[in-house]
Amino acid sequence: MVTKFSNYLNYTFTKWWICLLFLVISGICFGYLVPKAQKPIFANCSDNNVTKVLDERIMTWTADDAKQFYEVIGSEGRKAYKLFFIKLDFWFPAFSASLFYISLLSYAFPIGSKYSKLNLLPILGWLMDVFENINHYIMAGSYPNLSSFSLTIGPLFTFAKWLFVISIPIIALIGFTLRILTKYVKTKII
Repeated sequence: MVTKFSNYLNYTFTKWWICLLFLVISGICFGYLVPKAQKPIFANCSDNNVTKVLDERIMTWTADDAKQFYEVIGSEGRKAYKLFFIKLDFWFPAFSASLFYISLLSYAFPIGSKYSKLNLLPILGWLMDVFENINHYIMAGSYPNLSSFSLTIGPLFTFAKWLFVISIPIIALIGFTLRILTKYVKTKII
């Protein structure tokens, strides 16, 4: 079943126009829509040094970071943060990036190659983002009573998400490099 799903994704997303389409959609989401949607979160922020939401902190955040963040954005910022998730972050940015990554990995590791199932990695990355978003949404609604569960598991979701975000392009680059080497060495590497 996993192989069939991976092959389906490979067949569907191994088209350059799809790869480029989701790259452009991701660029619009992260370059324009997300910053615009985040502005209300920081509109009444009491600390000018806090300019990023928790899930933008590479590689992760701490319990103290979360407490400070939810405090300085204030009640209006917390309401805006919850709306940010409902209107945008639950739906578009990470999902479009995941589809781009699926396409990229499907090109790097085509059907029949030893590592073709790597095109499933973006789904795991997207799930980490979903869990991270749910955690932040819950914390924004429960502040100042942030649960120890949220403060403990939340940074792990953020870390896992960033691990996928950073490693998938590297994995794709390795795949493309191996495909090029395979052509010149005449030995199937992948």
